[in-house]
Amino acid sequence: MKLSALLSPERIVLDIKERDKNVLLTKLIKNLAELGGVNDVAMLEKEVKEREDLGNTGIGRGIGFPHSKSSQVSNILALLARPAKPVEYGSIDHVPVSILLLIVAPADGDNNEYLHTMARISRLLGKSEVREQILKAHSADEVMQIITKNE
Repeated sequence: MKLSALLSPERIVLDIKERDKNVLLTKLIKNLAELGGVNDVAMLEKEVKEREDLGNTGIGRGIGFPHSKSSQVSNILALLARPAKPVEYGSIDHVPVSILLLIVAPADGDNNEYLHTMARISRLLGKSEVREQILKAHSADEVMQIITKNE
């Protein structure tokens, strides 16, 4: 599945002020839940943070990729966020995170689709020109256009 199929301007949040990783994750999960499709926000937050405890999802190059399979959703859901200032995230390359993509998938869903979707997203965000364009974007609509054009 393409990232553009999971996102919309409403699922792109620019210039988030939170500077603490844990507080930031809570905010992203609540924002995702407000858009619908989440049964229990507190349980989803617990699942995402438990996954984060298993292994940091700061994949390098300024990207945070919090994700989880969850009993609280029936479809793959995503939210892209760009903090106002880079956030210390404990990434593998020790670079603060400037782009976060939260993705949750049904616990009983197709694992191959989930893994394939995550791989496509990682490849897309792995392109330096895409990251640079997202960081310079002035609006959620512009971010959507960048993602759609580069998939």
